[in-house]
Amino acid sequence: MAIIETKERLGRSLGFFATFAIGTGTMIGAGIFILPAIATSSAGPAAIISFLFGGIISMATAISMAELATGMPRAGGSYHFISRAMGAGFGIVIGLGAWLALMFKGSFALIGLADYFQVFYSVPIYFVAIATGLILLIINYRGARSSGTLQNIIVIFLLLILGLFIIKGSFMLDMGKFTPVVPFGYSSILATTGLIFISFLGITQLAAIAEEVKDPSKNLPRAFIVSVAVVTLIYVGVMVVINGTLNLDEAVNTSTPLVDVAGMMAGTSGKLAIAFAGLLATLSTANAAIMSSSRFPFAMGRDALIPQWFTVIHEKFDTPSRAISTTGIIMILLLLLFDVEQLAKLGSTFNILIFVLINISVIILRKRTLEEYKPTFKDPLFPFTQIFGIVGSLILLPLLGLLPLFFVLFVIFIGLFWYQFYCKGTAAPGYSLFDMLEDRASKPSIVPESMVKVLVPISNPQHERDLLNLADWLGDDIIGLHVVKVPRQTSLNAAQEAYHKNGIEVESSLQKEFENFPILLGHEREYIIAFDHTVSNSIVEQANIEKVDIIIMGWHESDRFHYSIGDVTNEVLSFSKSHIVLLKGYLPEKINRIVVSYDGKDNSSYGVYLAKRLAINTGASIQIINISHPEKESIDKNELLSSLDKIIGDEDRISIDYKFIERFSIVDGVLEFGNAGDLLIIGDSDQRFKISLLGSLSQKITKYSSKPVLIVRRSKPISREGLTYWLRKKF
Repeated sequence: MAIIETKERLGRSLGFFATFAIGTGTMIGAGIFILPAIATSSAGPAAIISFLFGGIISMATAISMAELATGMPRAGGSYHFISRAMGAGFGIVIGLGAWLALMFKGSFALIGLADYFQVFYSVPIYFVAIATGLILLIINYRGARSSGTLQNIIVIFLLLILGLFIIKGSFMLDMGKFTPVVPFGYSSILATTGLIFISFLGITQLAAIAEEVKDPSKNLPRAFIVSVAVVTLIYVGVMVVINGTLNLDEAVNTSTPLVDVAGMMAGTSGKLAIAFAGLLATLSTANAAIMSSSRFPFAMGRDALIPQWFTVIHEKFDTPSRAISTTGIIMILLLLLFDVEQLAKLGSTFNILIFVLINISVIILRKRTLEEYKPTFKDPLFPFTQIFGIVGSLILLPLLGLLPLFFVLFVIFIGLFWYQFYCKGTAAPGYSLFDMLEDRASKPSIVPESMVKVLVPISNPQHERDLLNLADWLGDDIIGLHVVKVPRQTSLNAAQEAYHKNGIEVESSLQKEFENFPILLGHEREYIIAFDHTVSNSIVEQANIEKVDIIIMGWHESDRFHYSIGDVTNEVLSFSKSHIVLLKGYLPEKINRIVVSYDGKDNSSYGVYLAKRLAINTGASIQIINISHPEKESIDKNELLSSLDKIIGDEDRISIDYKFIERFSIVDGVLEFGNAGDLLIIGDSDQRFKISLLGSLSQKITKYSSKPVLIVRRSKPISREGLTYWLRKKF
């Protein structure tokens, strides 16, 4: 019987209007019904310009968001985009930030809803806010269909009534009430733009539901752009009507200015109609906040950034019930801790941070390779749109005050701390921002596409033959380098002339040894004599000129006072742009068994590749060992074996043995098996900005090994060494 292929697909149930309604319902809701009085008290009639600026900046980010959403339509929206563009560390920070931003906006909306409820019944504000929050929590807990239908109805009603409000109000404008236009100074315009920025947070909620949108290549860009355009026009229109019909004092000394203007338009019936619209708008905002913000913990849990507890789907309702419950409860707690203006500022601050990182993400993903990023919509004005969005957002950030900035910095600190000690190494994606900037998001290919060029600095006759043999086995094009160190008082030309005139026996023997050492068939050889005041500088310089892949160096012997790899080696490790292979000890006459310590990271992976080349050319067997701690999370053996198979390939000329061992001491485990072989190969630490030149694990293993050790370190441009090299080159 033929095997039937089974496929799984996620249903896409949201069309253009449903998608547009979610974004518009969140943006058009609480902001326009609550913020006009606060904005006018901060900037006067110039608050109209603040809303216009906010809309223009948001439009730039909406275009960026549209590209990202069509490129990676997944739950989590802005969290997913930023984490894939910048790595898991930024993912946990922005995930927490975006989640909190929406919860702040939801709490802000609940307070606003309670204010508008007072027009109908005088009931304690916090009682109404908490009760409404609990009702919305239950609705979303039971399933998104009912909440989505409610959202569409509310948005249609709001667009109609606010459209009528603007049209009717345009015939009532008193131009004299717009003066003075800027009563509190021009800086108040930008400060107020930052304050009202929470109004445009609905863009992120559109992205959070991107994987459920029908025909996303068309509907997502349209929904993003149309939502921001419509909402901006309505915000500006409403602010024009309010400031053109109410005096400055009247507009400031009320929490519901739209109700007051509606009363001037149509008496009591007008007040009740706009108050009812305010209730629906704030209800829409709070509902959309719960529905979309619950996606962030669910997405982070799916990437192992937070406990899997958040990803549990309810057996009956098929909703991320725990994520929704947590979101709703925190929203209710926040409205008890902060007043309405603080909620607006805190939400706006996180929103600005998200907008900045969203625009940066588009720039990174356009310039770097990420296999999963395949946008069907691309911003035609790239990168000018993104630069405008970044600069425009950053200008607003310092104008929001100390409390919001402190709160954001605190969340960033908590996020990075959590990442470092809870999920680093296990969370998805498995790369960092530095990997993306180096275009190494996907695991770099270990097998070189061209011939391997090796540089061997030659200075120690005792170690020269071992280093030359290694170069012969590991490379295809071997360059021997002898650096003649010249005193600072002597010019390099003079030193060169003296060298040829006098000739030094030791230096001549080094060149002779290089010319006579056994060479594998087909290998190219070149010998370079360099004159320099600094040996390490010459090694790095010649490696760059020759564009070598690997520099092979020796580890100096220890003395009674310290265990040093030598000043020259230290400096080359600090400044080299090439990969480094460092040999400690002396090779035996015959290498029969090579032991490689493998942990799946770049350096140890490259160590396996080099072991393969050594084994082919020496006839040695390879034993690959993985040492894990018995009390830590168990490794995925199948994943490690799969990655090893990619490095080894279908090579059948060598014998390979794999061992997975548990030891409380990684060092002792590596030494136990390494000392049983003829050569131990270890990868250095993959940490980019470590204090010591070699990782502590590498140093301990090398110090106590009774057999020769080969330490492998791949070059990373964005690292302590890479930055040091750049600074040295520039200055």
